[in-house]
Amino acid sequence: MNKKICYFNGKYITEDEAKIHIFDLGLYADEVYEVGRTYNYIPFKLKEHVDRFFRSIRALPFMEFSLTPGEVIDITLELLRRNQELLGQETDCRFIYKLFQGQGVLPVSKPSFYAFLWPYSDADYNNMARLYREGAQMVVASTRQIPRQCLDPKIKHANRLCNRLADYEAKLVDPKAYALMLDINGFASECPTNSFCMVKEGKLFTSRLTNSLQSITRQTVLELARELKIECLETDLSVFDLYNADEIMIVSTTLAIVPVFKFNGRILPTPIPGPMTKQLQSAFSKKAQYNIVQRTFDYAQTKG
Repeated sequence: MNKKICYFNGKYITEDEAKIHIFDLGLYADEVYEVGRTYNYIPFKLKEHVDRFFRSIRALPFMEFSLTPGEVIDITLELLRRNQELLGQETDCRFIYKLFQGQGVLPVSKPSFYAFLWPYSDADYNNMARLYREGAQMVVASTRQIPRQCLDPKIKHANRLCNRLADYEAKLVDPKAYALMLDINGFASECPTNSFCMVKEGKLFTSRLTNSLQSITRQTVLELARELKIECLETDLSVFDLYNADEIMIVSTTLAIVPVFKFNGRILPTPIPGPMTKQLQSAFSKKAQYNIVQRTFDYAQTKG
């Protein structure tokens, strides 16, 4: 079979067979989702991603879900097994869960659960290789993060038009730029689909979790930094602080740790990657048992 297999409402089917009703509220952003990834086709931090998915579901009392965390883990591993021949051992992928609310008309239907794999493409590897080699450009967007008084940022949900607008703003400056969103108090929150860290005088800083997602990669980076005896501070960070950073890095499930070479038009003072960024990339690679930079370069050179 040359079609990827997904899991949809209790069945393993091909992706083109997975369908939801046009009245499903998931189409109107009533959706909780989760994204993880593999290294060497082995899921990284699988339990942590599943646990975060369930925390998001429990925070929305109108969401019903009959599966257990253990069953979702088993589904993920089964998807990797069923798709391995098609994707190949060398193709890493994202594993994604989506829980849709169900139909918004009577009779109300049960939520739909969809789990699938999204393999990294040649274009993905080429883009990551460019980011590891040259660094990313970060632009402060005027669109602010949804305040926690309206929606708790610990919920990983699909209601993210503000993130999309922030990303659009950054792309107007440079099509390859990444946006940085501020909260309503003017402090740095997160990027539309990533977290960030900055380095100043040998210390690692990142934003508080009061207005940003509980990023699993961000937490992993902080844990690795502490193991390396690097002082870590989670605090309010202003645009001024970022202008004066020695290093800035974007951290996320899909990209791992990417250096930033330019912040809001100002070139950062350290080479790419900076010394702490490089140190954390190395520590992350050991944790994942996968050289995130070199393997990306190798793949991009082979497939590019």
